[in-house]
Amino acid sequence: MSLWFAILLGLVQGLTEFLPVSSSGHLVLAQTLFGGNVEADYMLFNVLLHFGTLLSVIVAFWKDIRDLIVEFFGWVKDGFKINGHPYRRFVIMILITIVPMFAVLPIKSKLENAFSNPLLVGLLLLVTAAILFLSEKAPKKQKTEENATWLDALLVGVAQCFAVLPGLSRSGTTICAGLFRGFSRDFAVRFAFIMSLPVVLGANILELADAIKAPAGSLGDVSLACYIVGILTAMLAGLAAIRMVKFVSKRGNFRPFVVYCALIGTVTIVVTLFKMVAAG
Repeated sequence: MSLWFAILLGLVQGLTEFLPVSSSGHLVLAQTLFGGNVEADYMLFNVLLHFGTLLSVIVAFWKDIRDLIVEFFGWVKDGFKINGHPYRRFVIMILITIVPMFAVLPIKSKLENAFSNPLLVGLLLLVTAAILFLSEKAPKKQKTEENATWLDALLVGVAQCFAVLPGLSRSGTTICAGLFRGFSRDFAVRFAFIMSLPVVLGANILELADAIKAPAGSLGDVSLACYIVGILTAMLAGLAAIRMVKFVSKRGNFRPFVVYCALIGTVTIVVTLFKMVAAG
């Protein structure tokens, strides 16, 4: 692997992981266009890129994460009493969002395999565009960690389950789910990114274990410099993507991403159907 390829993969991972455009969907499309399988050919490198994007979430939302950690231990120390602490409610909400994933994680790989073809990815990118567009019709409420309900958290967690499908954006789906539940735009973004940490971290730990057990050939020919550059690129690109999502969200619409997802989805469907007709 060259340094330039490591930088390219880091950029793709960092930008598409957090922009509401579906990182898994773009991975399927990239593999269709250029061949190969990054996840299979460079297993450890791919896992570490995900850790790079996790670092970007921690850096971008460090104040919230620090307060959540402090309040978590305070919550345990006080016998699991909230005692009027908003961030203790925030902790409970995040724990609630994890519950639906227990039903999905065992079949996550099967779902991804079932939907990992360009035609369905194109269709799901159109669904992502529709979700982002409809978010403008969301009720203009100002729910935060102080007054959001447990049901709100559960429904956003369910939305995260659907986002395992390639073509559905995790960030876009969960942010929009929060908006439809009446979250303020700032809280919808913060909640969507922070709630992804435990689920993504858990999944990546499992993937790391698989990568370590895998045959040496499946790890690819990757130098230490490529690992470092790839992780740093993914982290910096992730920070840029998070800042962009915050900016667009404050403006009140996701129209640039609606147009992008609709365009890429339509082109993908047309090209795939053309290839199918030509092959037939």
